[in-house]
Amino acid sequence: MQQNEPTTGTPPGAAGRARRWWHQPFRIVQTNLREIDAGLDVERHLDMILDFGANVWEVNTGGIVSFYPTDLPYQHRSAWLAERPSGDLIGDAVAAAHARGVRILSRLDLSKCYPHVFEAHADWFYVGPQGGPQIYAGLYSTCPSGPYYQEKTWEILDEILARYPVDGFFFNMFTFPMSTYAREYYGICQCLNCRRRFREFSGGMALPREEQAGDPAYRAWRRFEAMTRSDLGQRIHTFIQSRRPDAAYFARQHGDVVMLETGSALTSQPLVWPFRSGEQAKEALTSQAEKPRAQCTHIFYDTAYRLGAERPGYVALQMAEQFAHGVNPWPYVTGSIEQPDRKHYATVRRWLRFHREHESSFASLRAAAQVALVVGAPLTGLSRAAGATGDQARRGAYAALVEAHVPFVIVRADELPARQQDGSLGQFRALVLPNVAALDDAQAAVLDRYVRDGGGLVATFDTSLYAAGGEPRQSEAGWTFGLQSLGAARVLRRRERREDVHSAYLRVTRREDLPDLPDTNLVGVARGFLHVEPRLGAVPSFTFIGTSPHGPPEKCYWDPVQETSHPGLLWYTYGRGRTAYFPWPVDALFAEMRLPEYRSLLAGAVERVAAAADSSGGEAAPRWRQVVTDAPPCVEVMLMARPAGGGAHLQVHLVNHSGYRGHSIDEPLPLSNVAVQVRDPRVADATQARALHLGRALPVTPSAAGAQFVLPDLGLYELVEFPVV
Repeated sequence: MQQNEPTTGTPPGAAGRARRWWHQPFRIVQTNLREIDAGLDVERHLDMILDFGANVWEVNTGGIVSFYPTDLPYQHRSAWLAERPSGDLIGDAVAAAHARGVRILSRLDLSKCYPHVFEAHADWFYVGPQGGPQIYAGLYSTCPSGPYYQEKTWEILDEILARYPVDGFFFNMFTFPMSTYAREYYGICQCLNCRRRFREFSGGMALPREEQAGDPAYRAWRRFEAMTRSDLGQRIHTFIQSRRPDAAYFARQHGDVVMLETGSALTSQPLVWPFRSGEQAKEALTSQAEKPRAQCTHIFYDTAYRLGAERPGYVALQMAEQFAHGVNPWPYVTGSIEQPDRKHYATVRRWLRFHREHESSFASLRAAAQVALVVGAPLTGLSRAAGATGDQARRGAYAALVEAHVPFVIVRADELPARQQDGSLGQFRALVLPNVAALDDAQAAVLDRYVRDGGGLVATFDTSLYAAGGEPRQSEAGWTFGLQSLGAARVLRRRERREDVHSAYLRVTRREDLPDLPDTNLVGVARGFLHVEPRLGAVPSFTFIGTSPHGPPEKCYWDPVQETSHPGLLWYTYGRGRTAYFPWPVDALFAEMRLPEYRSLLAGAVERVAAAADSSGGEAAPRWRQVVTDAPPCVEVMLMARPAGGGAHLQVHLVNHSGYRGHSIDEPLPLSNVAVQVRDPRVADATQARALHLGRALPVTPSAAGAQFVLPDLGLYELVEFPVV
């Protein structure tokens, strides 16, 4: 540890510090500068930043290229600083920005260095399994285990903090380098520092050379990698706060502000995921709820085309998702603001100005949703035979809840024990587990206790059939479930081969389980089906019909013997709570096909288990809904709350996704007279609410332990705010 690095884990004076600037809403414009931009016109850029409506400018400062006259021999000054009279872009930017009320966020990237640094300090750098360095664009990748990160970080920060009153820091590429920008895969670093530190961390294990999910050394390396990044982040935060408590550290973890990042890519699957911004935000609302959040949005369409403008409709949709989840917007361009393609700038300007105009309504927002989507760690190989990967299942469940107008957040499975301990898990009426195949015993026990204490739970397919390391849970009786609260005790047979379930169906046996589709009597099954043994007291629904001929048309029927008694849904009462279990990938199929029956099954199960009444699951069982609306499925609804004096303001955020058409995202179709009912006793006495985008008050009528309003017009986004006494 360097002499000038703090040794304490708590920043000095942290407990007594007043709220800092980042606790108020802010808007960042990031110019990810190229070294040739070091001579840019600072005042002209500030004119444009203020015209956008932003109040923070993120500027490249050091690391790969220094945009100030560094004295550190391993830092590389931009040659284009010579174009400036001062020779110092950062000094000019800080002075001019502060004079105009704009804050400066310094961007550092320590992931790469120039060849002369590699030649002098080879032990700072990545070494591949084949023994060579990782090189791209003439730069050598460094290793977070090495002295550059572990020691020189503090010298770089110290130099910047000593010279400039910057308002915050962000570190880019804060990870172990597995691939280059060209997506050339190298693999796990084998440098001497990694080998030594991993051996100490793992109790003597040899550093793995390949990524193999079943290898204990690889699983230990994943923990080592996370620990290294976490430790560095904590130390950086402590160092910054010890030197300048008024400077924020933006990071995914251990920072003052939770940093999120989103954007499209030509290689991403799906190519366009309209909920990409919201998905990150929903997780940040729970994982670090006490911290402000900001989402860096790439407003170019791919890293290989950084100077090309993203579709304006997609930029607008991402910003609407940010507003709906209380996330501070952060549009990002490569190079200066004077881009060659600026077709999206009018969109950025319009929405940043809206955020500026109503920033008090975005202050200190917290989620008011009472449903959570539980996501687990991905494990290679699980359910691949069925084609129901965790990503597909998660996206399908996510889209189904959105289209059913269920407000929800995301909770990570590894956070469940901590949430049980602090009581925050009890705020949810229902948890949804979309093929969360791997759960450790502690996580499963927390979920069982949650249900036993009155919570509702919906699970699909392989949920809890595997332990945390990917090993199947097996006994002499066969595959067993880690969750005792599910209505299935064990797996009798796995039907995972495509031919086993191709052209298979479920027959509706209980109309109350698919009430909004009265003319649908068969539900298609694909990608996998588990024959399970119900627990005593479980109520089965649907019957499985095995594969049948699908051609020629004259032969498209099945013999009655093919209809089995194997259930497609199991209701189960466990303690004071209730669960619904689908032994097939209903969520992944919704992600693929978007059939309304899959959405109805998932959303209906959430509504029924959340009601936590009538343990038999019979026709009299009520449904619970936090929001009821006649909006079409393309409208997403999110409930948020913000403190206001002694009470709170309850907010309804509506995002209109109708502009999404496959790979195209354009302006949405405007909607009229959208009725919304909020079932929350906090608004039962409200007489009016205010629609911020429309800029007008809305009359409110009492309705079902809450309040109802009609929104006369809905474009892309609206925020309706109830004052709560």
